[in-house]
Amino acid sequence: MLRSTAKSNGMCKRREKLGLDFGDRLRLGRAMSGDVETRHEAIRRLFYLVTIAAEDAAALAVEGQSRKLLPDQASASATSLKELGMRIDILSSAVTELIEVVGKADVTA
Repeated sequence: MLRSTAKSNGMCKRREKLGLDFGDRLRLGRAMSGDVETRHEAIRRLFYLVTIAAEDAAALAVEGQSRKLLPDQASASATSLKELGMRIDILSSAVTELIEVVGKADVTA
């Protein structure tokens, strides 16, 4: 006997294959209103993103030390460094906000 099965759009299989969890997206508002453990996880993820940006900036800085660096390459690298610096500033501000929320939750708990 044939069984009928619901067709999937393939997202579940893709999600599993890529190791993604679309239901657990990092949202600052939810993390700030959730429990302390959720906020700690958000802080950890933000530091992970800071690490990526800092590593990218370090690689650009190393490339910028080349004797063969052309002026237009130096300009592009400087622009990228500025953007990475702004990204790190935004991420570190988010960490600071979450730490303040965690500190308040720890005091009231």
